[in-house]
Amino acid sequence: MRWLTSLRLLVGITLVSVVAQAADGDFVASCGEATIQRGQIEAVIGRLGLAPLPAGEQRQRAEASILEQLIDQQILLGELERMGIQVGNAEIEAAVSRLQEQVGGRGMDLQTFLDKSGRTVEEVRNQVTLEIALEKFVHSQITPEAIATVFEKNRRLLDGTRLRVSHIVLRPEAGGEGDLSAGLLEQAAELRRQIIQGNLSFADAARLHSAGASRRRGGDLGWITREGPMVEVFSSRVFELAKGKISPPFVTPYGVHLATVTAIEPGRIGIDAVRPRIEKILGEQLVRALVIAGRQRTPVVFAAGVPHFDPATVGGSAEERQVVVDAGRED
Repeated sequence: MRWLTSLRLLVGITLVSVVAQAADGDFVASCGEATIQRGQIEAVIGRLGLAPLPAGEQRQRAEASILEQLIDQQILLGELERMGIQVGNAEIEAAVSRLQEQVGGRGMDLQTFLDKSGRTVEEVRNQVTLEIALEKFVHSQITPEAIATVFEKNRRLLDGTRLRVSHIVLRPEAGGEGDLSAGLLEQAAELRRQIIQGNLSFADAARLHSAGASRRRGGDLGWITREGPMVEVFSSRVFELAKGKISPPFVTPYGVHLATVTAIEPGRIGIDAVRPRIEKILGEQLVRALVIAGRQRTPVVFAAGVPHFDPATVGGSAEERQVVVDAGRED
């Protein structure tokens, strides 16, 4: 599904976690009146090429993520139905026919393709129905006013704005057992405190402590855009900063960083040139809001022993969120 897949929206939304005793070994959760079975999770694991996953934390995290996606698909279907968004049989059959043509282009018939991917025709029809309904919903909400609002809120990301950036990067000492998650983060936090309190300038802190070549320039990296040349995890953090602000410590593959924006050059790219990107951002926001609204009115019940994400850790990424496995209730 285009919107669903592009968003990765199904990770990070609060679950209403209630434990139920499983009626049989296949039931793992219910979402409103819909139920989710163990086989559905295993089929996704197989399609993603994750099988065999050994028992342990890695498998529990994978199952929790997949289960959340399956639940949110059911919530989306319920919300779209509640709003009266309908998908006709002709639309579904046309989409299935397009899939058949694509598969045929690879020298394979549809049933063989489905068998290899662990899907059934009914699952594909349900997936197509959700995709078409979501497209209808999103299309109905994309107005000139909504496009303009998204553009203004995300202007830095869309109009080609350039930032002049300085950073401090801390790395483990050669041959040592550097701890990125503790020691270096604590060191970076202390440096940030000293800079903010005025005890040390950012440039001096970079010259004294940074492990990067930019330390010779007081940490100056020059001009960057949202698209490069820095790695995504760095650029995404820096483009959230106001001029002169110091970022909290954050981790990239190159170490632990502090960053600051020293100058801003506004971009000149107009709204029409980036309309497809704006529509994607707006679509993500609309679908995410739809799921959140649906969760407020849809009870989600987990069978005992089923791994799922702890709602208290919803603010982090999928990797940071805590997986819980409820033992169930005694009647």
